[in-house]
Amino acid sequence: MSKIPTYELRGANKQLFASKEPEVMLSGPADTGKTVASILKVHAICALCPGAQGAIVRKTQTSLAGSVVRTFQRITKNCGIESYGGENPTRFIYPNGSVIWLGGMDNSDKVLSSERDFIYCNQSEELTLHDWETLATRCSGRAAIIQHPQLFGDCNPGGSKHWLRQRAASGRLRMLNACHKDNPTIYDKDGKLTESGKQRLAVLENLTGVRRKRLLEGIWATSEGAVYDNFDSAIHVKTRSAQEMRRFFLAIDEGYTNPAVILLIGEDSDGRWHCFREFYERGVLQSVVVDLAKQWSKEVNPEFVAVDAAAAGLVADLISVGVRAIGGKGRVLDGIYAIQNRLKVQGDGLPRYTIDSSCTNHINEFESYIWKPEKDVPVKEHDHSLDALRYLNDVLCVPTGSWSAEDIKRTFEPIPAADGTEVIELGDFNIDLTS
Repeated sequence: MSKIPTYELRGANKQLFASKEPEVMLSGPADTGKTVASILKVHAICALCPGAQGAIVRKTQTSLAGSVVRTFQRITKNCGIESYGGENPTRFIYPNGSVIWLGGMDNSDKVLSSERDFIYCNQSEELTLHDWETLATRCSGRAAIIQHPQLFGDCNPGGSKHWLRQRAASGRLRMLNACHKDNPTIYDKDGKLTESGKQRLAVLENLTGVRRKRLLEGIWATSEGAVYDNFDSAIHVKTRSAQEMRRFFLAIDEGYTNPAVILLIGEDSDGRWHCFREFYERGVLQSVVVDLAKQWSKEVNPEFVAVDAAAAGLVADLISVGVRAIGGKGRVLDGIYAIQNRLKVQGDGLPRYTIDSSCTNHINEFESYIWKPEKDVPVKEHDHSLDALRYLNDVLCVPTGSWSAEDIKRTFEPIPAADGTEVIELGDFNIDLTS
């Protein structure tokens, strides 16, 4: 039998090891021993339950090979476990027949090809809700070898509206909160900092802003220096009825390594937008995005689909399947300022942009998109759904030859005359649609 390496499990790490719930997440700041505790649980299951079938996954195959796999090999050295796949293993096989499959969600066919007794997901905050629910379907207990099939993972805190927090709040996932005292290499058994612990915590103490909150303090926090610092989930996250909308749009940001995004946005009679639905996935082909945009278009009949003007191939593919796609090409800062204005609460107590609570990635980006220090330029991260939203604003705010006079009149509010007594309609002007 493979031996279980000696390691003192404490606090939340110990709770993870003993947990039996179908979905469990070990959350906490960096260097709290989360990954080691998770790997020990994986190893114990496979060593003690002959024939168990498990998996270790991460968002991408590349990130898995360079992180948790190396830690697994270090911890289980000399345990008689065979590795297959060379420098980047695809599975580990135990002497008793247990198997651990390895993969990223960008290349998960073999990992998820059949039922698993357990799946451990490293750095789960990187996953989408769709990823997590896909994993859950593969360890539901059908033909299980172990008594309590389980999907479990570890994560560092993300934004305050991250889908993991939402899932935990709903009761579908048990959230365990680790701290640095749970790591015996940071604090000894008497609760005193080890020499190694002093050095490692000193590195985390030097962090600033939201990274300090998340990686040192373990807080699910919105970024300081946020581009959309007036975003407030209590105000901007709500449920609205599609019946309140007078028209709909789709907004798309292409991606493969980065997420491909589709947002379904409605506009009411007061010009307020509401995001009803999101698609947010890495590693999907453009054909998948086009097919989904076509499907959503059949459902809601949007006036158009806003896309990055530079994505000529995507625009052409959408048009080829009968979807009216228009490219947005405004300045980034102009788009940011326009969305900031939409977030402002108006005189009637309502903002001009709201989001359904199911759009967790869109919400998380609003909370995580930040300015570069001392520069009027945003950091190019956590901006994929926000770019899609900006393209929609660009198309609506910049008249093009693709628009009719009626389009323009519906888009812009009437202009009051100087004395405020009469309203001048845009249709009264001679608008050159080809300019």
